[in-house]
Amino acid sequence: MLRYYCTGYVRRNQQEIVDIGELYGLINEIKNEVEMLMTFSEARQLYLAVQSTKKVPGDIAEVGVYRGGSAKLICEAKGDRPLHLFDTFEGLPDDSKFDAIFHKGMFGASLEDVQRYLEQYENVHFYKGLFPKTAEPVHSKHFCFVHLDVDLWESILYCLEFFYPRLSKGGVMLVHDYPLAKGVKKAINEFFKDKPEPLIQPTYNQCLIVIV
Repeated sequence: MLRYYCTGYVRRNQQEIVDIGELYGLINEIKNEVEMLMTFSEARQLYLAVQSTKKVPGDIAEVGVYRGGSAKLICEAKGDRPLHLFDTFEGLPDDSKFDAIFHKGMFGASLEDVQRYLEQYENVHFYKGLFPKTAEPVHSKHFCFVHLDVDLWESILYCLEFFYPRLSKGGVMLVHDYPLAKGVKKAINEFFKDKPEPLIQPTYNQCLIVIV
């Protein structure tokens, strides 16, 4: 998988090899369409991470959708795999004493706007509300890739507790705002301190975990 990350090309689907410049064109297109709070390097890592799990069984999930920019990037890489999108669509919930950067109410977005933005893609499912209360429909599913961009300590913990036991072997979890957000870093470090998976930091502000 690491060899795949280092290549100068990215596979968009089984029939087509696209130069990495086209991927940057896609990222730039998305950034011009909606506010996507990721750097080009972070967006590239997200796309490649989704691509790397094509042979891993399971669905795909993102918690923390905002305006749908990263979700569109996932859609471009996922093929026909189901994508489950979770967000309050009303902004962040209550923050804790561990959260110094992000606060309640930040990053609100309209569910209807995001649905329209992603309407061209098939097999995309939306869940509005506070996770994990909205997770019941996917309780029995397994996942090959999960993207977490929830910003807050408690929210990250809830996501880790739900998704970690449901990730397939070889599955990938990619977490944004690590180590920028102290609450996110604290939750990740404490959760994985007794787990066998190493914490990989592919960009300054992301943490990648491959399930062993």
